Amino acid sequence: MEQLIEQPTGFFSHMDNLDGAIAALQSNDTSVVQCATTASSVPLEDGEGKYTLVGLISHIGKNTGSGHYVAHLKKDKKWIIFNDEKVALSGTPPISHAYLYLFQRTDSVGSPNPSY
Repeated sequence: MEQLIEQPTGFFSHMDNLDGAIAALQSNDTSVVQCATTASSVPLEDGEGKYTLVGLISHIGKNTGSGHYVAHLKKDKKWIIFNDEKVALSGTPPISHAYLYLFQRTDSVGSPNPSY
């Protein structure tokens, strides 16, 4: 089952002025909130942004002080677990318990923005 995630809008859509956005938040400036709410009405130059989950990092053990981290990557619609020297098919990756998720943008694969 392929999972598609829509690109969020708001705070991270203004990375060109991140320092200014942080400063405005610290000074209780409400214009940042207004900017974040109006950002969704501005059309994005490269489309909506659709992403699919292609990998995740999870932890095996009772706590972060013991155990170790493993990676699950999707290849040819199958999940593969990378656990130290062991590499095998993974029937049920722990998607809801991962620490880090890896996504690939699917709506622009093979068609990069010509202005880049």
